[in-house]
Amino acid sequence: MELWTGLYLVSILNMAFGSPEASYSIHLNKLSFEGAQNHCEPGGFLTSLTSEAEIAEIQKAIWKKNNKTATSFWIGLKKKKGECGDQNKPLKGFRWTAAGGEYSHDIKWKEDPMMTCTVERCGLLWVEYSDSETKNSELGDAACKQKNAFICKRNFEVTCPSPSIFDTHDIVTSPNDPYTRQIICSSGAKFTLKCSNNLVWSVEGDENSDVSQLCLQCKSGYRRDANGSCVDINECEASNPCKHTCLNTDGSYKCTCPDNGDSHVCGESTTPTKDLENNDVHPTYFDVKRIQAEGVSGNETAVEIEEQNGDISNIVVPVIIALLIFVVLMVIVAAIVKGCLRRRSMKLAQKKSEAVALNGSNSTENGNENKHQSERDC
Repeated sequence: MELWTGLYLVSILNMAFGSPEASYSIHLNKLSFEGAQNHCEPGGFLTSLTSEAEIAEIQKAIWKKNNKTATSFWIGLKKKKGECGDQNKPLKGFRWTAAGGEYSHDIKWKEDPMMTCTVERCGLLWVEYSDSETKNSELGDAACKQKNAFICKRNFEVTCPSPSIFDTHDIVTSPNDPYTRQIICSSGAKFTLKCSNNLVWSVEGDENSDVSQLCLQCKSGYRRDANGSCVDINECEASNPCKHTCLNTDGSYKCTCPDNGDSHVCGESTTPTKDLENNDVHPTYFDVKRIQAEGVSGNETAVEIEEQNGDISNIVVPVIIALLIFVVLMVIVAAIVKGCLRRRSMKLAQKKSEAVALNGSNSTENGNENKHQSERDC
């Protein structure tokens, strides 16, 4: 930790005195002096002006913003309350906030600052624009609570160490912002980390978060929020699991009757939470499946009851349908048999009548023959 602190102090000095690795960012959103300082962190400060080269770089950065309306910017120049102005000094009694020094490139003041010892005053950089560039940079001062655009100086020589996070995850970095990381856990959860000015990673918006736990699974009944903390899941809002009233509890929920009773009949949930070993509720399909999935033994009676006392409608309805089909088939078969028997009896009656007719004809012929024979004999 002492090593990182030392490197951080070196980084401050480099930024204050214009390190070659320094870069400048122009912010047109207007903030107070303190708000601008906080916005430049981590790893950055309101800029100093230490050389002609640095002023030239800042003027280029302002011109690239392509906005000629902003003419005054907070810079890291301040005179604290209780410190008096001094017209004989180059910075008129002001000091650079990054390192506390009074060094100056003899940059001109637009007008003399307020010479007072009773209030704090903060420094501004005033600029003018031509058709092709930013020019005529001069110093000024204003009340620190006044809101202005601002200029940050950042140094990339010292960066935060890689965050230490348990469980499987990916880290997405940005080449333009070494003080920000995006963490993507194996569960799909995403978190944005920020590195503070003391080189400590935290979840954006929560400086006290423990980033090492971000990708670990919370215990049953809890989930991670946007800050990475494990919070209770409100099952009553998420899935409405109860028939009547649902009461959310720490890590779980409870179903109750309209009269706030605890009867398992009206308080039964669509996803039972009671163990079968308590014998408080009758085993359901979900209970049997849970027992099979968890490999629970020794409760075969409960499973057997479920198998034997299943929904009777699942048996009666198919039986009734089968009986109706059987009756219809029997009626059809009886009709076919009856028709066949009727046709058979009609054929037998027809044959009998033909036989009787045939026998009568034969008798007549025989009688006529006998008569003719008698006549011949005579």
